[in-house]
Amino acid sequence: MAVHPFAIGELDCAVLQEGASFIDRDTVAELFPDVSRADVEAALGDDEPSGSLNLLLIHSGGAGLLVDVGFGEAGPPGMGGALRGLGELGLAPGDIDSIFLTHFHPDHIAGLRDEAGEPVYANARYIVTQAEWDAWTARWAASSSADDRTLLEQFRALQDRFTFVNPGDEIAPGVTVFDLAGHTPGQAGLLLESQGERLLLMVDLLLQPFQLQHLDWRLVFDMDGAAAVDTRRRVLAECADSQLATLFYHLDFPGLGTITRDGSGYAFTPTA
Repeated sequence: MAVHPFAIGELDCAVLQEGASFIDRDTVAELFPDVSRADVEAALGDDEPSGSLNLLLIHSGGAGLLVDVGFGEAGPPGMGGALRGLGELGLAPGDIDSIFLTHFHPDHIAGLRDEAGEPVYANARYIVTQAEWDAWTARWAASSSADDRTLLEQFRALQDRFTFVNPGDEIAPGVTVFDLAGHTPGQAGLLLESQGERLLLMVDLLLQPFQLQHLDWRLVFDMDGAAAVDTRRRVLAECADSQLATLFYHLDFPGLGTITRDGSGYAFTPTA
């Protein structure tokens, strides 16, 4: 397991690695259906693909806030590290007060329930953007897939434990919802601010470092490709120009670093 404690001012935080890389070069090529395999290979160069899942734990105002839950124990081989990481920090799932779900892709929400279908974080309340909830519940309701119908039933059963928010809302002292829509209709990161220090949780703004130089390459998982590109350009520019520290969900653990301008694109420098 991998746990990386750090602080943003008075906010005590930790990155919990849900799982290490489980993605290969063939899979990376499939992520960009509009880009030739040769161009993807050239962008990768000699680097191995990034594929970590980096969850964020924040202690703010005396409460524990977990951001996303990964796949959990029922996920692919090697997943479930976030739960083990909590244990390393002396915490149990029942100690988590709130869970902010950045968006509803499986690698961010599947760990809400255990293999028996019971909620893993028994005492937590859930927070998500209204746009994300509305889009996915409508999508699941319109689907003929049994899996989608099950997801709809599961989330409807938990609806009274959800708080729905919008970009700009503060969900804990020093923790504000940040608009990252495009990858999904309501994807949102979090802006952490304390004692003059700031960090932006970038979520799935990009999945591979080479996207910093290929801003217009659309991911197969981007539900609105054009909006995802616009968001990527806007947010990377803001991070570079304001020297805003960043945390990426899928870059190599722990995913912390800074963004700088590099020619027509950007570069990521790990800080840990």
